[in-house]
Amino acid sequence: MEKGVMYKKVLLFCVILFGQPSWAQEDLSVLSGLLGKLDGASMVFVQHTFDGSGALLQSQKGKIYLAQPDKFRWESEEPYSQLLVSDGVNLWQYDEDLEQVTTQKLDKRLSATPALLLSGDVGPLQSEYDIFSELLQDEKHFVLIPKRADALFDRLRLEFVGNELSRMIIKDEVGQKTVLSFKQHSRYLKNDSLFTFSAPEGVDVISAQ
Repeated sequence: MEKGVMYKKVLLFCVILFGQPSWAQEDLSVLSGLLGKLDGASMVFVQHTFDGSGALLQSQKGKIYLAQPDKFRWESEEPYSQLLVSDGVNLWQYDEDLEQVTTQKLDKRLSATPALLLSGDVGPLQSEYDIFSELLQDEKHFVLIPKRADALFDRLRLEFVGNELSRMIIKDEVGQKTVLSFKQHSRYLKNDSLFTFSAPEGVDVISAQ
């Protein structure tokens, strides 16, 4: 088979599998615009985590608040309580059941913390990810593959219905998949106190700086 024909078949397979190729600048602009609309948003989420064979490992419910750039409050409520808070400089992880909080400087690489995709600067997207898209009439889907070898995940998929984020799907190198479904989108009155954290009395504080 001629090389040109083989190349076209490979390219067609990639388009079918992932949507439009990563060099489609207009699609990147659409994604940047959709992520920008999440500034000041709050959403309820349901999270399901599956192992490599598709068996359900864990389910979680909670709420997220976003403030760009780089601020987020991620409250996991059921079945156990955990809180992730970023003020744009620091990151706190509070495990209520363990009576423990871990504090560290926020790693602002978008591939380090998926939450930063929703609350961070959308400018570096193209430099940190290969981006593939499927733009439908009412839905817009994007697959982001980190370029860095030390990223925490292998692939991340963002799905929007209209202008609202509906799902985030994260796959890691061992095939584990996390599916977050977002609903009850709303706007909140911006308050910096949402994005700071003080450890309750008696809680162990661990610095991971």
